[in-house]
Parts: sequence; structure tokens; C-alpha cells
Amino acid sequence: MIVVLLLSCPLAAFSATNTAIDPGGGSLTLVPSGPVTVNSVPLALVKQARDLSGAVLATGANVTPGQTIYFVLYVDNTTAYPANDIQITDQLDESAFTYLMNSMETAVVPAGSDDAAIWAGAWSSLSDLRGAPDDLASITDSGGPAGLDRLTVGVVAVQANQTLNVSGNTLRAIRFRVTVN
Repeated sequence: MIVVLLLSCPLAAFSATNTAIDPGGGSLTLVPSGPVTVNSVPLALVKQARDLSGAVLATGANVTPGQTIYFVLYVDNTTAYPANDIQITDQLDESAFTYLMNSMETAVVPAGSDDAAIWAGAWSSLSDLRGAPDDLASITDSGGPAGLDRLTVGVVAVQANQTLNVSGNTLRAIRFRVTVN
């Protein structure tokens, strides 16, 4: 299960100063008269299963117990404006997968990158634990069967990490390995 908690901040308008801030992080100055339209673009959260070579596994693809695969989560911001305070929760099904410790990595590539370009990106290791210097994401035990199963990215309640902001025209990805049970 993937839950996207927040992909933008609320619209704030300041009529006294005749300015407004849009949810995408840009700002504008209002003129004395005339309509102003502030648009925000919804961002998609994508989750893919990939084999160890990076090939995307088709929906319903056969995997075998003991096989190691990657999960890749990404947000593609195709706008020119930053998407601020993105929060993601990914609850692993512990009956189907076991998280492989210290396998979390992140990469930033240009917006609109295809699957091969995302995989070829410069991946940097992330710590599993909250509070680490790279604390963009973490994974903890949600309290069911023993094992790490709740991955969060950004400032998610009860498992807060550093704030995830995705700059305009960029794609931010997180990947991690699991073993099929």
C-alpha cells in the first residue's frame, strides 16, 4: 500500500499586499485589476517492481520465493516550480516480501526520464534509520510480525524524516531491495 499524504502546500492569498503564493512554490505580484489564475499540477507517485538488472516487471509477472527484486518509488515533477513537503508511506506486505536491510538508495534525474534513464541515474545510499545525516527516508517495524515494513519519505507523522522537496523539472526516486517470501 502506498499513501501519498501531501503533495503541495495550501494556496495562500494576501490581498492587503496584493500578492499570492501558489502551491507549486512560485510567487506572483497582482496588478490592481483583472483576474489572476493560479494553477497547480497534480504529481503522480509511481511504484515499480524491477529485477536486479533494472528491468521493470510487468503486472502479474511471476516471481519465486527467495528471489530478490527492487521496488522503485518516484515522483516526476514536470513543472518549472518546486513541489515542496512531499510525504510518502509505503507499507510492505510482510507475508509476501522481506525488506533487505541497508538497501535504500535515492536518485534525481530530469523530469520525464524513461525507465532506463531512471535506473542509470546516480544512486546514493540512504540509511534505514531516522536521524541519520541522509534522513530523507527511513524504514521501521510497524508492529506486526518482526521486521522492517513501513517505509516513509519526507516529514510523515510518527516517522518523520527530513523534508522532501522535488525541484522543478526533476524526478526524484527511491529504490530498495526485498526478498520474495
